[in-house]
Amino acid sequence: MKTSIATGTIALLIAIAGAAFAQASPNGVYLDGKVANFALPGQDYDSPGFESLSFWSGPNGKAVDYEYGADHKRVRLRPVGPAAGGGGFAVRFPNGLVLDVVPQGKALQVSDRGGNYSKTFEWKYEGPVDGRGTFCTPCVEEADAIGFVRKHFMQ
Repeated sequence: MKTSIATGTIALLIAIAGAAFAQASPNGVYLDGKVANFALPGQDYDSPGFESLSFWSGPNGKAVDYEYGADHKRVRLRPVGPAAGGGGFAVRFPNGLVLDVVPQGKALQVSDRGGNYSKTFEWKYEGPVDGRGTFCTPCVEEADAIGFVRKHFMQ
């Protein structure tokens, strides 16, 4: 009887966790996907000036997440076609702001169309530091990051 109750409780917790995960990741984009992470150089993860872009792609779709600030606010962006000047692609914030994302060498040049925002994002390592932390299984390596973005978001 105790085993049955414990098994039922575990199954319920797994179902709740699965529902929460599905809610946090529409269309299961994070499930079985890969991600290329980019961030502003020189900005620590906990600094107020922190900004990052995460490009997810997998069998269940694609997603672009923008994260910023020391409190790690996250916004889902929507790819909306080619960049204004070509050579990249555009993403739209929920408030309507459009940013152009243009690969340049090993980095991404990100700018708005009004000339008020222009920043260079570089590949961001996600994994253990000084032997502490966990390895990011879905993360693509630096050598593959720009190619991953080109393949999954520019074609």
